[in-house]
Amino acid sequence: MRENLEIVFDKNGITAGFTNRFGGVSEGKFSSLNLGDHVGDNPADVIKNREILAQNLGVRQLKFMKQIHSDKVFVLENEEEELPECDAVITNLSDVGICVLVADCSPVVMIDERRGAIGVAHAGRAGVMLKICTKAVKLMSEKFGSRAGEMSVFVGANIKGGCYEVGELDLGEFNAYKIGRNFDMNAALRDEFSALGVRNLNFSEVCTHCDERYFSYRRDGVCGRFCGFAVKFKDKNGI
Repeated sequence: MRENLEIVFDKNGITAGFTNRFGGVSEGKFSSLNLGDHVGDNPADVIKNREILAQNLGVRQLKFMKQIHSDKVFVLENEEEELPECDAVITNLSDVGICVLVADCSPVVMIDERRGAIGVAHAGRAGVMLKICTKAVKLMSEKFGSRAGEMSVFVGANIKGGCYEVGELDLGEFNAYKIGRNFDMNAALRDEFSALGVRNLNFSEVCTHCDERYFSYRRDGVCGRFCGFAVKFKDKNGI
């Protein structure tokens, strides 16, 4: 039983989805499937949790970014490469899972089923304002011939506008997505992907701040990270 996986796409050899906080070995505030190696958890537990995820997906290896709230998109062209500091990664490699870590920010998964290309992006407030998803989609077009109108995009559990207080912070053009003192990331992402021509756009209804099945930095401070993932399998039709 894969209680820690929510599969949102699984066909033609591509599998994508999101984890929650269950099914791992971490303890305390990181209980239990913490995948973040930068939050103070026992490193051995994080390694084991990542092994559990890889095993559940049936993939040889997983790639995790060194996320820095930037607009940097990395093209993974060699399975031996380690991901650098970036906040989105795209690839057409087989049997390599790519992952984005979050605990309130938006985990975004982008799939070009026709061309066998996948991408994940870390879209918190900074990433949304830098339009990292636009840059990832455009780079997928340049590198793999992807077309936004043919892509499937999934935005996983994140902090919703009703809970995401930013106060009097000036967000420039993104003030249009403020509701009083709060910021609606999903509204901004919806408009961004719509402007690109993405038609198959899907949002999780889960608010991480409200739902304790997910890690939330805003709610808990010290906490683990769950992830969005995508993998293209060479010899089988997903999991």
